[in-house]
Amino acid sequence: MGKGLVTAAAVVVISAAGYVGGVAYSSQRFEDEMARMVAELDSSADIKASRDDVQSGWFDSSGRLKMELATGEQQGPVRVVLPYEAGHGLLSTSMKGNIKLQYGTPARDVLSEVIGDGKAIAFDGSVDNFSGASDTTVTLPVFEWQDPESGTRFDFKGGELTASHDGGDTPEITVDGEVSPFEITNGDEKISVGTLSLNGLYRGADNDFRQDDKIELDTLTIDNGMGQPPVVATDISYSGETRLDPTELRYLMKLAVQDVSAGDQQMASGSLALSIDRLQGAAVYDFITQLQGLLEEAGKPFEELTEDQQVAMLEKVEAPLFTMLSTSPRLTLESLKARSEVFGVDMQGEGQLILDGAGMTDLSIAELQTIEGQRAFLDRMSGRFEFRNVPPMLAMMAGIPPDSADKNLVLTIDGDALLVNGKPIY
Repeated sequence: MGKGLVTAAAVVVISAAGYVGGVAYSSQRFEDEMARMVAELDSSADIKASRDDVQSGWFDSSGRLKMELATGEQQGPVRVVLPYEAGHGLLSTSMKGNIKLQYGTPARDVLSEVIGDGKAIAFDGSVDNFSGASDTTVTLPVFEWQDPESGTRFDFKGGELTASHDGGDTPEITVDGEVSPFEITNGDEKISVGTLSLNGLYRGADNDFRQDDKIELDTLTIDNGMGQPPVVATDISYSGETRLDPTELRYLMKLAVQDVSAGDQQMASGSLALSIDRLQGAAVYDFITQLQGLLEEAGKPFEELTEDQQVAMLEKVEAPLFTMLSTSPRLTLESLKARSEVFGVDMQGEGQLILDGAGMTDLSIAELQTIEGQRAFLDRMSGRFEFRNVPPMLAMMAGIPPDSADKNLVLTIDGDALLVNGKPIY
């Protein structure tokens, strides 16, 4: 055998060995990541996660991820099941499968009951073997469903949602999605929902994270089926920004509706911006974590507990509860705008409400069960809200004459006293 042929054969063997080794590494890394993800999910107080039917190979793997969600005893267990298949390559691993939603005992596949047999919510994604970056697309199927009891019909046209992970040490996930226009009908009544867009950013760990959400709906049409012009709302939007670190929890939300009309008549438009801040961050995390653990032990949601059980549970978490309030949390109405041509309204407003946190950690849940304790807690409240050009009906309720040129309203909160334009109403 010539030297050239020997060299070529050696290159082929080395390359093949490298490729097989790379694929084997890809397969092992996939299994390690799946095991880590299941462990992280299972550590949550709200989720029991596991994996079964696992078949691991160098080039292909398969299995089934199961998540059981904590619910009340009356609701029964809810399980999310994700059968998957993975293909391992030298540079990346691909994965595809579908999502099943099971409810009750024995388990019912409630998604199949709604979207029909042969259809599924499918996912398709890939993971970079070296950076850990990933993209996963969830596809919502087109389906029609009718409630046998009410006769309400749901005509869904599908949608798509993509989640991307940057693979960095500080987890960052971005979500982008769009749901196609769909309709809900009941007899002559009809609700038409336009294109729904969703965007999100989630970064950081449990107790030090950032979350940004944005939802936009281009149109919402409501027809009551009685021959009247349908009500049409356009450019509806919501955005939320959450920041949590060991020092503080801050949240800002914005709502807006560009226009609400019936026929040719403009009825309303408006926007609202509201924020909450100065909640002690580390205590917020401790309070949520401890409360979730207690609710898991109880086996039912907080609202399903008796009043005595609720009080007993809050007593167990009163330390982080009062600590998170000790930094004088603040609720701020950043802005309120409401406009209506038909009702002659063009109102604006802003203001804030503060809870004095001085000495808050000396309080107890038992103390707040008494009339004196509740009054003392209310005495910590102070706030002022100003609304300009309020609607005539609201002005009359506040004691402002209908023909008054000044239709401004100042709402003052001083402990348990509420004043409107300086006059106490209780």
